[in-house]
Amino acid sequence: MAGIVENTLSQSKLPKFFNELENFSVNDSLKPDPYGLRLAWFQRDESSLLLDKIKEYNFQGEIAERIRPYIPTDYPLEITSNVYFVLTGWEWGDAMVRKITKTDDYYRVMEQGEPIIIVNLSIITNLYGDDIDTLLNDNISQTITHELFHLVFANYQSVSSSWKNNSDTTKIGQLVEIVQNEGIAHYISHNQKQNLIKNYNTSNELKEHEVEAFKQLDIAVKQLLNPELSNQEKDNILMKSNSGRYWDKFGAIAGKFMVYHIEKEYGEQAIQKSLSKGAYYFLELYNKVQSENSELPILPEELKERIKY
Repeated sequence: MAGIVENTLSQSKLPKFFNELENFSVNDSLKPDPYGLRLAWFQRDESSLLLDKIKEYNFQGEIAERIRPYIPTDYPLEITSNVYFVLTGWEWGDAMVRKITKTDDYYRVMEQGEPIIIVNLSIITNLYGDDIDTLLNDNISQTITHELFHLVFANYQSVSSSWKNNSDTTKIGQLVEIVQNEGIAHYISHNQKQNLIKNYNTSNELKEHEVEAFKQLDIAVKQLLNPELSNQEKDNILMKSNSGRYWDKFGAIAGKFMVYHIEKEYGEQAIQKSLSKGAYYFLELYNKVQSENSELPILPEELKERIKY
């Protein structure tokens, strides 16, 4: 069985940020740089220019319209969220949703607190080039769309009786939620919906990525059910399902393709309904589509067994 389990640097082993800042030397390229200080230094000019453009840009309308068709109609899309643009952070964390509280003039990430969106400008400018207008319109706007969907959906889950009563907190349940949640977020942002509609039927490359994502999903399911693996190893699998290089995020990528096939067959309202009815209903929809199209990748048998018809 191919190994997905990888050792990761736990938060308890990370050096303190302020110690790293005090000892930072841009010329010391051999020293580990867990907070991306070196990248922030090299990208400082591009990040500054991009931030100036961001301050003049009105994101609200277009971003809300991208996610609106997928939010259940019984839930008002009236959420206010602060967006924090930062220069340092985790190497794969170009953007994320977190909850924060302010304590002693410091913002701290906590389990409870104000839900916010964090965008790392150093990573964005490094990954996507130095054309500021393109970065603003094609990357920042789309990235915030992705994260705003997560924030709105999380808020919906917190007030939905269906999610409260039927949430599966097992490792498999967590993976299934990642597939649905991240799959939709990936699909509706960064022009992925348009890309799949236009190119899926003619692109062998897209289909190869799809097959590989489902292959890794099957491996992950079997590993999560393996009693010989520790909780930490299983948590690493869950993290890898949605972190790292784009096509390596097998949970998100498999979910993105599922969204495409479900929407193609049943329309946007089916995806919207899956947010109300839960992640296993999302799998049920895909399984129905796949059962009528044998060319599509098959769900892991262990997940099929958990679908409630």
